Amino acid sequence: MTDKFTGYLIDAKAGTIRSVEIDRKDVLKSIYAHIGCTCIDAVRIGDHHVAYCDDNGLVDGLECFTQLADFPSPLAGNLLVTGVNEEGDSVSPTHSIDLVAGQFLISRAVFDPAFEHIDEPGIIGTRVAGFNIRIQQNRLTIIRLEV
Repeated sequence: MTDKFTGYLIDAKAGTIRSVEIDRKDVLKSIYAHIGCTCIDAVRIGDHHVAYCDDNGLVDGLECFTQLADFPSPLAGNLLVTGVNEEGDSVSPTHSIDLVAGQFLISRAVFDPAFEHIDEPGIIGTRVAGFNIRIQQNRLTIIRLEV
């Protein structure tokens, strides 16, 4: 058995997923380092996978959030997906990165400006009168390492 195993890191801001190495000797420290926090929560993905996320991620200002298929709550910040063996230990995922990526959507608020026409003496043009807000959802882009 090697000292490392594979996980899938979801970078929510970039909208990407890639393989990363996790130190088997200190899994928790590796999870903290990869997702960039010191307090994690775990979300089960079926019987054999888990997504680790920042437990406090939803209380900070959000640029985006991640949605997991068939899971009701949004997840904030970076996520790390690993497999889970029969003993409950973190191991390499059994699903491909493509299959895991297909279970997540990144959601972002998009502000579309609403313009109003200005037709006053000496001024003809437009100005921003407000904003319409919508949610844009995107699938993850898979980053594959060149070998």
